Amino acid sequence: MKLRSLTPLLVVLMAPIAGCNNDEKKTTSSTSGGSGAWAVGEDATMVRLNPEGDVWYYPLEVEGDLLAIACKGKATGVTVGDDGVVLRTDDSGETWKQIDVGTRARLRSVILSGTDPAYIAGDGIVLRSDDDGHSFRPVPDAEGDFTSVTTTAKGTYAWLTTASGEIWQLDGETLRPMFTTSEGPLSGIAVTPDGESLVAVGAGGLVLRSDDGGAKWASVTTPTSRDLHAVRISRTADLVVAVGAAGVVLRLDDALGASAEELLEPGLALRALHLSLDGHGQAVGDHGVVLHSPDAGLEWEALDLGLEEALFGLDDLHGEPHL
Repeated sequence: MKLRSLTPLLVVLMAPIAGCNNDEKKTTSSTSGGSGAWAVGEDATMVRLNPEGDVWYYPLEVEGDLLAIACKGKATGVTVGDDGVVLRTDDSGETWKQIDVGTRARLRSVILSGTDPAYIAGDGIVLRSDDDGHSFRPVPDAEGDFTSVTTTAKGTYAWLTTASGEIWQLDGETLRPMFTTSEGPLSGIAVTPDGESLVAVGAGGLVLRSDDGGAKWASVTTPTSRDLHAVRISRTADLVVAVGAAGVVLRLDDALGASAEELLEPGLALRALHLSLDGHGQAVGDHGVVLHSPDAGLEWEALDLGLEEALFGLDDLHGEPHL
C-alpha cells in the first residue's frame, strides 16, 4: 500500500492551501452534472470533491456537526447530524430541504437502499422511511446509542451497531439483538447487496464478520490494533477495507491477504470511506484530510483541498454501485 503526494498531505495538516481558497472553487453548486463525491463534517461543513482535486463549498442554514451522508443516483442525497438535523437534495445539491423527523438526538448514520426503504441511526433512536427517504418515523423500542446502519440493495433488512458493542437487525418494525462483543464499541458496519455477508468494525482493530446473514458472527484476526471507524465490503465478499485511527487502512483481501498501513500522524484519524465498484474511492477524516484511491485502497493519494474542518461522512454522486 502506498501514499502518493505525501508532502501536500502534510501541508494540508499544517495550514490551508492559498490556491484552494479562491472564489472559483468556493461555489455554492456543482458544475459537473452530478459527478464527484460529497463530504460532510464539523460546523455544518459540506463540500463537493472531484477527481482533479477541486472543491465546492455548500453553505447551509443549519448549525452543529453533520455526521453522515448517503447518496442515490446522480441527484439525491440525504445528510444527518446534530440536533436531529436531516437534509435532503433531489437536484444534485442545488437546493437542500430540511426534514422534520421529530427528534433532537444526534443522528450518526444514514443509508438509502436501491428501492424505497431508508434508515437513520443515532443516539437512542432508529428512524425508518418507506418512501425513499422523503419522510422518516421512529422504530419502536430502539434503545442504545446506535453508531452505524447498513442495508441490502432491496432494503428489506437493516443492521445496526452500537457504542456498547451490540449488533442489531431491523426487520420491518422489529429490532432484534444479533450479537454482543465485550471487546469494545462498534462504529461501522457494511453488508453485501444480497445480505449474505456482513462486517462490523470497532475499537482496537476489532473486525467481526458474518457470512450467514448476521445469524452467527466471528472475530477476524487483523494486523492492526488501531480503532476502526468505517468499513466497506465488496459485493462478492472477497475484499474488506476499513479505515481508522492514525489514518490506518486495513485490507482483508482473499487474493492478497491481510494488510494494514498507517497514513496519518497518530493523533489524526480517517472517519469515513467510500469505494465504487471500479475501485475508485475516497477516505476523509480529521483536519480536512482527503485521500483518493484508484485501486480499492492499495494506493492512496493526498488531495490538496485546503480544508481545516474534520470530515465525518462521505458518499459519491457518480450513480455507480458501491464496492
